[in-house]
Amino acid sequence: MDENFEQEKIQPKSSLKSSPITMTLIALGTVFVLYQFFGAGLALLLFGELDEENVQGFRLITMFSQFMFIFVPTLIFARWQETEYKEIFKLKAPTLPEIILTIVGTLSLQNIAQIYLYIQDILLPIEELSPIFETLRKMMEQTYSILISARSLVEFAFVVLVVAFTPAVCEELLFRGLVQHNISKASNYKLGFVITGVIFAMYHINPFSFIPLIALGVYFGYLVYKSGSIYLSIIAHFVNNFSAAYFYYAFGKEGIISSQTSLLPMIGFFSIAIFIGSIYAFEVIYLNKIKSEN
Repeated sequence: MDENFEQEKIQPKSSLKSSPITMTLIALGTVFVLYQFFGAGLALLLFGELDEENVQGFRLITMFSQFMFIFVPTLIFARWQETEYKEIFKLKAPTLPEIILTIVGTLSLQNIAQIYLYIQDILLPIEELSPIFETLRKMMEQTYSILISARSLVEFAFVVLVVAFTPAVCEELLFRGLVQHNISKASNYKLGFVITGVIFAMYHINPFSFIPLIALGVYFGYLVYKSGSIYLSIIAHFVNNFSAAYFYYAFGKEGIISSQTSLLPMIGFFSIAIFIGSIYAFEVIYLNKIKSEN
């Protein structure tokens, strides 16, 4: 009996928190149910169907739900793993060149995503292929347009807080922090940020923007993987959402693509070139860091 007791002391029992995949599934499942069902149900219970009269209440509940049902559970699960926050969340300050490259790369990728959606609408006209999906898409677009529409600068600032700042912090800590950390442990760093990007797209439950969401998610993960700093993915996420909200506030659209169709080839070419250039610059910075450390 003494020998068995000593063995138990030396070899810790297998537990949920010792398995990266199990931890990831539990965390994602918990957050998904809390935010997508409980958070949405709370908004419907308090305000009913979303319209322009109750939109401020919906925004408040959305922001509250992001903090309570994404941010707080993420910190709890991270603490449960008995690993330091700094290691899980990559709390390392980025350099100024990295921040500039991140902003440039995000804006160019956003242009590419808009062009992709424009072409997708031409090749796969949903209104002709499936009236049900077209109705669903219009409902999603109407809901989103009400949430991000602003009639004054003060209201726009509140919109930015709700749709840009809060999700940038909460979702990045969950996906590029907790999830990417665990999936990377279970596989490797490259697979970790790619798989996390796909999960990020699935989490948003938007089949019409699924490919652009994967591209954004993988790019955010790449930034953390290369720099070791989650602040870059937070900045990228914020820039992406902020620019969409700003264009909607200033021009009534999420971007310039739909109004500049004749310039699409040129915009696409330069956006792709700039995005590839930003990735190349990141690779150069990363290689220089390795050389300086050796």
